[in-house]
Parts: sequence; C-alpha cells; structure tokens
Amino acid sequence: MIKMENQILEKLFDSPMKVRLLKLFLRNDGIFFSIEDMVSKIHISARYARKEVAKLNDINFFKTKTIKIKIKYGLKKTKVKKAIVYGVNHNFVFYPELKNLVSKSNPASEDNLKMGIQKIGKVKLVILSGLFINSESSRIDLVIVGESISQKKLERFLSNLEAEVGKDIRYVVLTTEEFNYRLSMFDRFLRDVLDYPHKKLINKLKI
Repeated sequence: MIKMENQILEKLFDSPMKVRLLKLFLRNDGIFFSIEDMVSKIHISARYARKEVAKLNDINFFKTKTIKIKIKYGLKKTKVKKAIVYGVNHNFVFYPELKNLVSKSNPASEDNLKMGIQKIGKVKLVILSGLFINSESSRIDLVIVGESISQKKLERFLSNLEAEVGKDIRYVVLTTEEFNYRLSMFDRFLRDVLDYPHKKLINKLKI
C-alpha cells in the first residue's frame, strides 16, 4: 500500500506544470475540461496536456465523460464530433488532502503580483480579495485603481495569472476619479470590498 501511494505522489508532483493542472481541477471542482480547454487556460501544449492527463487518469484522479461539440470550418459550415472531457474524481484516494492543500495555499506570490501589476500602467491602489485571501464569500478577487492602464498589458497579465492560479479572476479596474467618486457615494460594491476581509497590495491613495 505504501509503495502504491508513493507512486501516486510521484505522478502528482513531478513537475511545476503538473501543479498548474492540479490547481485547475481542484479550484474548479465540478467543472469538466477538454484537452483544448487545458491548453488555453494554463498555457501548456496539447502534447504535454495529453501526456499528463494520461498519467493522472492512470491513478484515477479523473472522472470522464463524452460530449458532442460543434466545430466550425469554412465560413458557415459546422460539424459535430465527440470529445472526452475530464473532471476531478471525488473518490480519488488523496482528494480531501489535495483539495485542502490547494485551498489553503497562496494562489500567487505577492511580489510577482505587484511586479506584474505595476507594468500595466500608473497603478495607485490594488486590493486583493476572494481567491487571493481564501475567502469564498467575496464578490471579487482583484480591484485595480489607476491611470493609463494598458488593456493589452492587463489582458496579458490576467491571462498569465489565471494560468498560474488555475481559476478565472474576477476583477474590476477603476480610474482614481471613478474610485473616489464611488467611495464618496458609499457605493455598495466598494463598501463590500473594504468592509470585509481584504488585503491592500499597493496603497498610494492611503485609504
């Protein structure tokens, strides 16, 4: 039994990209993903995804089902094909431990977050909530306030961040003027963010 469990652990934690794959499924419990979904969401090659999925499937980490998907080709034509999609198996031997480990772990390094966010524009305030403080009741994960925010750089930053944490980030971007106005009007959304657990990663506004 010990030997078999050691083999399972080796297959679970044999690469950083495998950890991304585990986060994707454990942070999106109940959702099924195709190989194409995995490629898009955590920035891995299709070849690598198939290889790692096969390893995890061997140790019963997944439950699978077959669905029909529509594929477009040409201008107006579509065809239907069958695809296997994967979801985490709640009966997997280490499921409770892995779920707990991922839930309690920091989704991303705060230093890396700060470094990445500062590159998207003149950022005055960054509030972390939700996923970043392990609060499932929060309505938002990330609030960014500032000027000259590059949409292209923002999208690239969020795409890389979501690949690392394994989950879609709920976020809002406001100018300093918008933020101050909504704050002065006791905006319910901002009050919910500021009155409940959160962390200020950057706070040049001194709030």
